[in-house]
Amino acid sequence: MANQVTSVLKLKCPKCGQGDLFVNKSAYQFKGFFDMHKECTNCKQDFEIEPGFYYGAMYVSYGFTVAISVAVFVAMVILNLYSVAAYLIANIVTLIVTLPYVFKLSRSLWIKFMVKADKKAFQ
Repeated sequence: MANQVTSVLKLKCPKCGQGDLFVNKSAYQFKGFFDMHKECTNCKQDFEIEPGFYYGAMYVSYGFTVAISVAVFVAMVILNLYSVAAYLIANIVTLIVTLPYVFKLSRSLWIKFMVKADKKAFQ
């Protein structure tokens, strides 16, 4: 199970955990940012399951964004730094910085929900 979570976080194939989902491995290199492989280079799992498949990843991304915003709020309250203006600035900066990784992570988690893992590959 831990290997499957790691494969999602490292943006790897949901079936074998080896091949990369994205052509561009860095979340912060913007040239070719959206480009994904058509299939896994290791197990040949299709990453383009159907047209519009990744629209569902928007809901996952929304969940991550809400979680990040709540974490920023809680951190500011615990550190006794909370004011509306400070929170808005800190939250906007945090969301902009994390946006590229959250985008890719959302797609990785979405395809993981839909594709069954190969148990032999994750032992």
